Amino acid sequence: MSAFLFGLLERVHGHLALLSLALLLHPVITLQTRRVLTAWTVRSAWIAALMLSTSFALGWWIYPTYRTHVKGGLLADAPRVAAAFETKEHLAFCAASLAVAGALTLLRAGSHDASRRAARALLLAAWICGALTGVLGVFVASVAQPGW
Repeated sequence: MSAFLFGLLERVHGHLALLSLALLLHPVITLQTRRVLTAWTVRSAWIAALMLSTSFALGWWIYPTYRTHVKGGLLADAPRVAAAFETKEHLAFCAASLAVAGALTLLRAGSHDASRRAARALLLAAWICGALTGVLGVFVASVAQPGW
């Protein structure tokens, strides 16, 4: 993969994740403030979960290039930043998994308050993991440049 393509996909990966988190706020907020579960709330949870999963998959796809061209130098020059990257990857997996679990729970929740609360908790946890992932991603990207 060329440096240009890697840089492009890396940015698309981050921007897609950011848009996913923005959309994920909709079901998190509406499940707290509204008593009736609307089709749009369920739909927005699913779209956000799919977008977040797509961003995760894109990151997974470009990871071999990162490992080949960036990780070695990062481990040698900035091991804490390399560790932050690995933490970011684990948080991203948690965010995507929690978002899918929350969307599935919400799909099955119907009018059951306990299920809706569980779905909201899962979606909120996904949002928090995603936000932490984003903060770490910006930090790592500010230090880890492909440079090839």
